[in-house]
Amino acid sequence: MSDGHAHSHDDHGHGEALPGTIGHVTPASTLIGVFLTLVVLTVITVAAAQVDVGRLNVVGALAIATVKGSIVALWFMHLRYDKRFNFFIMFGSVLFLLWMVGYILFDTKMYQHDMENYRHNKTVDGKPKPE
Repeated sequence: MSDGHAHSHDDHGHGEALPGTIGHVTPASTLIGVFLTLVVLTVITVAAAQVDVGRLNVVGALAIATVKGSIVALWFMHLRYDKRFNFFIMFGSVLFLLWMVGYILFDTKMYQHDMENYRHNKTVDGKPKPE
């Protein structure tokens, strides 16, 4: 790199920058658009929290948070312009997270009757709460 100039992303292929150069420069208009999208999604999150739709509140909150997190990772962290391997690592991590959340929700549902029984009767398996 003897000319002293940073090369654009187009000069070296998608996701590959020369050592010591800037990999990708995102235009300010894109960053402003992403920021405004995140602000709108935050407003939607606050508005959705004011409406009680039962168990769907958690699903809605997680869906909005997932979209916001993906936007941050893809544009602000530049995964959209990075090597595909890094994208697949992120995607795999999100799938693992969804799998673990699924297990947590399943486990919570499995013991729901015990929790309700304890709240109403202060008993566990029909036995009074130990003091």
